[in-house]
Amino acid sequence: MRKLILSILLASAITAPAFADPNDDRGTGAKSEQSQNDRSERQAQRAERRAERQQINAQRQQVNVERQQVNVERQQQFATERANLAGRGGANFQGNAQDRRQRFDNDRARFGGQDQGGIVQSERREPNVFRRDRNRTPVVSDVPRPGTQPRLRTDGRRWTDNHNWNGNWRHDNRYDWRRYRDHNRWRFHFGFYNDPFGWGYQPFSIGWRLWPNYYSRNYWINDPWQYRLPYPPPGTQWVRYYNDALLVDMYTGQVVDVIYSFFW
Repeated sequence: MRKLILSILLASAITAPAFADPNDDRGTGAKSEQSQNDRSERQAQRAERRAERQQINAQRQQVNVERQQVNVERQQQFATERANLAGRGGANFQGNAQDRRQRFDNDRARFGGQDQGGIVQSERREPNVFRRDRNRTPVVSDVPRPGTQPRLRTDGRRWTDNHNWNGNWRHDNRYDWRRYRDHNRWRFHFGFYNDPFGWGYQPFSIGWRLWPNYYSRNYWINDPWQYRLPYPPPGTQWVRYYNDALLVDMYTGQVVDVIYSFFW
């Protein structure tokens, strides 16, 4: 009996696959087809992203090429302008040299050609009175020359008649520019100074007269309080002279007050 049961079970097990549902194969085929579709979509998306990246890289390369062309054009333009400026500067230098030579000859003819020793006076090297003695009165001249000052205007107007100025402002804590400069050194750093005559630094004292080029608008200190300086009286102006700050009478060019080594 046992053998009969075992044989029946074995026969049912062998015949079971034959009666399986055919829909199982259909489900497996649908899944594989879906996987292939998903794979194709992913590949298509990758190809699109790759094409977008290539397009972006091509645009970037084009922009870089255009930038390089612009830089080359700017460099060429800069070189051309520099050459033009150099040419004009050389012409101006030659013209200034001729003007200086002409003034030199005019001064020699005006103030006399020779002294008792037979030496041309204007060819002597004049002492730098600014550096030797600040209290010594500089030479008065009608033309700008190193170590000279312009003639005083003869209409009777003097800065001492119109300005009541003294140095007591230095004892006012509001104008403690030294302490203010210690905390704001960047504000007092002006750098290069363009000397209108190219004579170099020659310290001025109170009472000396400047040539008008030294107190033109380009050298004005428009806001003295920015440097903790008192506002100038009417008719005067704070100006920068190298690293010094000068209070100048704008009518006569006379120095009313001076602060040495104010800037740096």
